[in-house]
Amino acid sequence: MKKHFAVAVALLASITIHAQDTIPHVQGRIDISVQHGTIACDLTLSNMPRLTNYYLRLNSGMNIRYIKNAEGGMQPLQYDRSLQDTLSSGEANAYFIPAYTSTGKYLPRSVRFNYSGMFPVITDSASAVDWRGNIAFNGTTLRADGIQSAWCPILYDVNTDTRYEKVTYDLDITCNDCKVIYLNGSEPVTGTHAVLKSNNVQDLTLFAGDFRSVAVNGNYFLNPDADDQQLTELEKALHSIQDYLAQKLSVPYNGKAVYIQTTPVSKYNSWLFASYPTIVKVGWDDGMKSFASKDQRASFMQYMSHELSHYYFGTFRNFNSTLGDMLSEGFAEYLSLNITRSLISDSLYHKKLLAKVRALNNFKPIPVDGIQSKNDYMNRELYVYYYAPLIFLAIEKEIGEDNMWAWIKSLLQSPATFTNRAFVEATLSKVVNDKNKFAALRDKYFSGTHTLQNAVATLQLATGEPAAAAAGKPAAKTYYYFFFSRPVLDAGSSQNMVIKRTDIQQITCTPDELSKMAEPVFKRIEDACENESGCSADFNTYDSLETAQAALKRWLGKYNKNGTLVVKVLKP
Repeated sequence: MKKHFAVAVALLASITIHAQDTIPHVQGRIDISVQHGTIACDLTLSNMPRLTNYYLRLNSGMNIRYIKNAEGGMQPLQYDRSLQDTLSSGEANAYFIPAYTSTGKYLPRSVRFNYSGMFPVITDSASAVDWRGNIAFNGTTLRADGIQSAWCPILYDVNTDTRYEKVTYDLDITCNDCKVIYLNGSEPVTGTHAVLKSNNVQDLTLFAGDFRSVAVNGNYFLNPDADDQQLTELEKALHSIQDYLAQKLSVPYNGKAVYIQTTPVSKYNSWLFASYPTIVKVGWDDGMKSFASKDQRASFMQYMSHELSHYYFGTFRNFNSTLGDMLSEGFAEYLSLNITRSLISDSLYHKKLLAKVRALNNFKPIPVDGIQSKNDYMNRELYVYYYAPLIFLAIEKEIGEDNMWAWIKSLLQSPATFTNRAFVEATLSKVVNDKNKFAALRDKYFSGTHTLQNAVATLQLATGEPAAAAAGKPAAKTYYYFFFSRPVLDAGSSQNMVIKRTDIQQITCTPDELSKMAEPVFKRIEDACENESGCSADFNTYDSLETAQAALKRWLGKYNKNGTLVVKVLKP
């Protein structure tokens, strides 16, 4: 047993080095004010790979004082900004130092960044939206992830599509209006000042402010809404999931975990994300105490299992190329469903599968072999969280669980510069070890014209429309539905005050007949719009009258919470 553990740790080291061969080091000072929404940084990046075609990504809210060679006595350097680095998205600007070279770029062996940023402190959830890459001050805490937000400069290799967000660090952090300071890879520090060092590679997810820190068996819970006994029970359950994955994948979790609970700076956003060893839950609903609720426990653990699975798909190995997002999120969701089926609730597992099929009812995904860019996902959420895991589950049923685990291990361990389509197919082909069987699988789930229908049929989810469509015989089904139209923007203003809805109706028909029935209603809603910002046109279907009634009540409560809008009922 000990020998097996040693081999797994050695493998972890080798894969990590392969994924990021040179580990940048970040050193310097950071000054934060949670109450004023400010971050001031004087940081030096060293031990960087010798790249000729690179960008240094930094959050667009940061104002640069200077960038210069970190050697003593150097003067500030001219820097330029690229508008072609689409992968940095809207959060970050992509900087480089121009030079008379073949790529027109110069990268000193160590670079010193001096910059500061001031961000809105939103205590009333007045922001229209919150998201992972946001640098969020909610009045009591600062939340900044270590990848998407790019609050610290992140080196990016253009030629190999490689981010170097995983770094070692030696940082001096001061926050005079904080009670706890936490940086990914270090233990939380109680106080206003922390000197944090790590020789283990981490992205720099940062959480600081006024909150409680609770340690359980070396794991930490930051800002929890649960009591100590509930956290002890939760830690035990989360550890059982880690043990399950470690056993199945022959790779142990390395180190302890930190679980963060916090609120968004918007009213309606809610999500979780993993930045190992940190898992963050952002939302207004119950957080860690959900585990203590009989009604919420199973669903809460299902979500947590998805984030714990990102230790393998996202930390143990990063996936790039156009399929990288699908692989990371799709397999994290696949593993979560596997955990749900094996450890949590078989009925919840089947419920989740049926919910995914229903969500994909009108979605026509491009097969994996046809994905040329991330735009081909069309709807990222449906593609990576719904379609992809159904495909993986269908492949599991075809090749067996043992071979499926072998394929996942191969995806995690096989050397590759680009984790693209060729990589995915080569690893599966090797595990199947049968050219004809692999060709059939490839046509059925990766390249055929009915990949989704094939997956649903293989999984025997014959209660839904896609399975019937796969057999070429559209099946009728009973739907309970309502239409709902609301202001697109500025709800509650004098120009945008009208909600229109139908009563709950019942119909038994095929999916195509349902769509045809809905088309003229959509047209009526559009023609009758009374809101100057425009009107939404939402069509909601459910399997039972009770579910539809609860949903309509929920929609009215959400979009007319204060009762200030005018609600009009559309007649058939």
